[in-house]
Amino acid sequence: MSLTRPLIALALVAAPAVAHAQFVDRTVVVPPPAEEAAPPEDARPPRTASAEAPAKLEVRLTLSSFLYRELADDADPLVSGGAAPAGASAVRRFFGDLRGELTAERVGGGAVKVDGRVRAATLERYQGGEDEYELRALTYAHALGPAELRLGRQVIDALGATRIDGAQLTAPLSARVRLTTFAGAYPQRGSRSLTTDYPVIHAMDGSADGRLIPITGGAGVSYRKATYSADLGAVGVVAAADVPGATAADGRRGFVTANGYARPHPAIDLYAHGIVDVVAAGGARVTEASGGVDLWPHAAVELSLTGHHVDNEVFAIAALNQLVDPDPAAMGQVENGTAIVRVAQDAARAAASIALAAQRFQLTVGGGYLQRPEVAVPLTGGGALTVPGARMGELTVSALDRRAPGRLRVEASGTALVPLGDASASRSRALVGRLAIERDADAVAFTIDASAHRYRDLGAAGGCVTLDPLACLGTSTTRGLAAGALASLSAGPEWLILVDVHGGLDDTDATFGGAAVTWPRAYWLSAFARLQWRYR
Repeated sequence: MSLTRPLIALALVAAPAVAHAQFVDRTVVVPPPAEEAAPPEDARPPRTASAEAPAKLEVRLTLSSFLYRELADDADPLVSGGAAPAGASAVRRFFGDLRGELTAERVGGGAVKVDGRVRAATLERYQGGEDEYELRALTYAHALGPAELRLGRQVIDALGATRIDGAQLTAPLSARVRLTTFAGAYPQRGSRSLTTDYPVIHAMDGSADGRLIPITGGAGVSYRKATYSADLGAVGVVAAADVPGATAADGRRGFVTANGYARPHPAIDLYAHGIVDVVAAGGARVTEASGGVDLWPHAAVELSLTGHHVDNEVFAIAALNQLVDPDPAAMGQVENGTAIVRVAQDAARAAASIALAAQRFQLTVGGGYLQRPEVAVPLTGGGALTVPGARMGELTVSALDRRAPGRLRVEASGTALVPLGDASASRSRALVGRLAIERDADAVAFTIDASAHRYRDLGAAGGCVTLDPLACLGTSTTRGLAAGALASLSAGPEWLILVDVHGGLDDTDATFGGAAVTWPRAYWLSAFARLQWRYR
């Protein structure tokens, strides 16, 4: 903490007040087709740096802060003479972070990119976890004739968005086909700080035994055309260290990845993405799969159909090192029983939109299906706890007015979530309604919204008369309201200010062990602020 706060303050004070950059749209933008975005390789000028060309520098600093707080009275004791349970969390969630991005071209004949983040999250009376020192990118790119070599921390987007500390070489095989190869160290997936990128290995007696530094490599080809594009490749990961309790299969992972996009007709868009584990501790399986189609049968009608499958990616040797916690006082015996469980989820959704009154109004109806197969969790003493699968249907209806009085956009929507079947012990039905009013001017944009929700558990409340943990459940009904506003201000060409404040309340009635429990009304507040400066 003694280092983090001065760094944040220094970065803002040192930022020059004059620069020449404009902020770009912060929404996700689909890039133009390859032929429109750039000419073929053989039509491009040689990628060599001129000694006389001035260096190009772009800097962006972003300071963000977030706060979440709940307030409520204590509830009545669940049993006579017992302690009064807290009606709301007594801990405030808070963090503040500073992100710095720098891109410099024509540096030593190449380009440098740096992207780092410092998060201060540990303050007295606040809960925010540990401070984080994240390095997202530290890359030097250099042209080698028509090819390009990148060194440092980077993400290989065409090959499963694999993050590495190493080298990537991209070379054209033809005007439309490029080859990408890479090799390097493999930071831990999900790590948000340099302190956890390569975790410390613990021996069975609890002592530190070096760091886990897996090695990765892969290759793939990419094809680009105006109406078609595709990426196909393979990646392998091998642990270069032994972790107590892990097998050789736990320390290996190999997968193939593919991405594709096609526009066979001006009114049809097709896209797909997939990752298939070929070598893994749990055997071969489809880890990620997504696909969809967008149709425009008429200028005022849009139809879409999407599907997703996710089966958690686990590099088992890294997970074991995190889960198994030896206790030196227990003579090398691990006290916490752990199991690596892969949970799959599937979702499919269809939607239809129609525009009316010269595109002013838009009506949308969408429906979805979500499912999670049953999950078997191995128990320390043998056997397994089987959690039943769950299925749910979703229906959303929305109406949008793009040109409401006062140059406003007004949208009203309603969503219903309904469980399907009765196998799951924690089935819930939900209804959510929302009204949003937006305005987007040149310098100021804002969104004001309000919503109401109701969640009701449908399962029977268990009386805890058996040893089955899934039979010892309560039920609850929650009703709540929420409202807030999001505003952004472009203060000149260099500065952006973003503020979001939302608050709400929840009323909850519950039944547990055959007894009714009425919880005090809970109030909550969330606040987010961002200050961004850019020089170019």
